[in-house]
Amino acid sequence: MGKVIALPHRTRRRRSVYRPARPSCPHHVLLAYAGKGKRDYLAAFLAGRGHDVTTCSNGRQALDHLAARPFDLVVTGILMPHLDGLELVRALRRRGPPAIAVAEGGHWMYAIYLRNAALCGAVATHTFCEAADDLLASVDWILKRRDDVIEGVVW
Repeated sequence: MGKVIALPHRTRRRRSVYRPARPSCPHHVLLAYAGKGKRDYLAAFLAGRGHDVTTCSNGRQALDHLAARPFDLVVTGILMPHLDGLELVRALRRRGPPAIAVAEGGHWMYAIYLRNAALCGAVATHTFCEAADDLLASVDWILKRRDDVIEGVVW
C-alpha cells in the first residue's frame, strides 16, 4: 500500500523569478493613485526598475501632468477624487499613452471596477494584492510594444 503524505495547511508563496533588464533609456511613467502609502510603494518599485516616475493623487492632476510633458505609460488607481481612474483611462484611450489600472483588491467590487477599466480602454488591470512581478511584467510588455498598443493593434 502507498504512503500517505500530509500536506501542510499553508503553502509558501513562490519567490519571484521575473528579473527584467534595466532599460538603457528610462521610460517616463505617470503614477496616479489616491493612497499616499501605496502610491509611494509603487513609485519606488517602478523607479527601482529604472523608470522615471512622476506621481499624483487624482485624475485631474494626471491630466495636467500629461498636458505638460509626454509619458510612455500611465499606471492609475480606480477610486480617486476629482476624476476617477475610469474617466482617466477613457480620456487616455482617446489621446494619450497606454494605461494600466490598479485596484485595491480583496473585494468582489474591485473585480467589477477592473472589468470596467478594461472596457474603458486600460491595456492591463491588476489588483494591488497581486504579486508585484505581474504588474512589472505588464509594464515591460506594454513599453516594448507601445507603438502597437497605441495604434490599437494589440488591444
